[in-house]
Amino acid sequence: MKYSTRNIPALLTILIVFPLLLSGQNNTSSPYSKFGIGDLASIGYGRNLALGGTGLALRDPYHINLKNPASLTAIDSMNFLFETGVNIMNTNSSSVDYEENYWDGNLTHIALAHRYSQHVMASYGVMPYSNIGYRLRTMKSLEGEDSFVLTDWVGSGGINKIFYSLGFKFSDKFSLGTEFGYYYGPLIERRKTWAMVQTENPTLYYSNSRYHGVSVKGAFQYNTPLGEKGSQLLLGGYFTPGQKIWGESDVLIRQQYGTTIIDTVYLSQEKAKSIYVPISFGAGLGVTLNGKYLLTADYEMAFWDAVNSDKAYLNQSVYSLGFEVMPQNDLNYFKRCAYRLGFHYDSGYIQTKGYRIDDFRVSAGIGLPVMKSASMLNLTLEAGQRGTISSGLIRERYIKMTVAFSFQDFWFVPRRLN
Repeated sequence: MKYSTRNIPALLTILIVFPLLLSGQNNTSSPYSKFGIGDLASIGYGRNLALGGTGLALRDPYHINLKNPASLTAIDSMNFLFETGVNIMNTNSSSVDYEENYWDGNLTHIALAHRYSQHVMASYGVMPYSNIGYRLRTMKSLEGEDSFVLTDWVGSGGINKIFYSLGFKFSDKFSLGTEFGYYYGPLIERRKTWAMVQTENPTLYYSNSRYHGVSVKGAFQYNTPLGEKGSQLLLGGYFTPGQKIWGESDVLIRQQYGTTIIDTVYLSQEKAKSIYVPISFGAGLGVTLNGKYLLTADYEMAFWDAVNSDKAYLNQSVYSLGFEVMPQNDLNYFKRCAYRLGFHYDSGYIQTKGYRIDDFRVSAGIGLPVMKSASMLNLTLEAGQRGTISSGLIRERYIKMTVAFSFQDFWFVPRRLN
């Protein structure tokens, strides 16, 4: 008897190459990504996105639930799970006097999960934590002169997270989980500043801040039958202590004269301003009815105001709701599909000009089984709105399509040789 390990080299290659691909893609074109550490990325993908981003009280033997590591204990003993996905988003950005459309797309995540033993399960992978991508022009009047100074701002980059999660099964009803994360990634900003009367002599500014840090999360799940066959109540939650992310910055300032002469005015490598990831917690409730329907709800809170002195930071609340018509063990293909709806409201963690930059969206999705296996292709369509056109701000209305593939195989399948 031999054990198959043929997939391991390919999976290790993916884990090494994927962070490079993730960093090279454009995730957002939002001017609001200039504030703080950028736009916070989704934590759950695949099934979670279509259910409004819920997941704290979700358990599934064939899907990796990144929101709650305690859910890993639902994985069957011989199952090996692999998940990744891509998305594409169209954003209509508008203010009182202009309107523009943007297209963005990216790889979303990569995750793998399997059992170590009857009571210990593991998951690991990489996903974005925040995304930055903006182009802005600001204008400032010169005191005592009838002229203005213009600045073009261009930002890119973001913070990614490599994670390793463990689930511990204490009984059929109760599980604990923990996640260890490593943050890394660049925040890049370029600026070009010039006076309207001296357009050929701009000042050029470049900053590349490379951040790194660690995180830890604790989580739990509790599930109990509700009496009827296939009906179940699930509770879940997590707690994350505050963390500090450090960085180093390369700063370059140059002065341009005409079209050919560029002098270096300032060049240095220095410590970047530290980023504080706040204390956060979440609680979730899930109810399955007769093994056919699922209702799920999450509430999450992050205390950004407590760890940042900048008045632009606010405490963040997130509300998520989801409903699913669950797949059935049936010969009819469409009865083996999953049908999902969701709602998500995020109060946001920043404010500008006295307005909170909040975000709400609705989602719909379908899970399509692949052949007769437990693997599934998950399609999710989200539509939402962010920001406001009040006080000269920008309102963003977006539609995002995500395709996530959940692959199920057997971990170390025994082979019999004749």
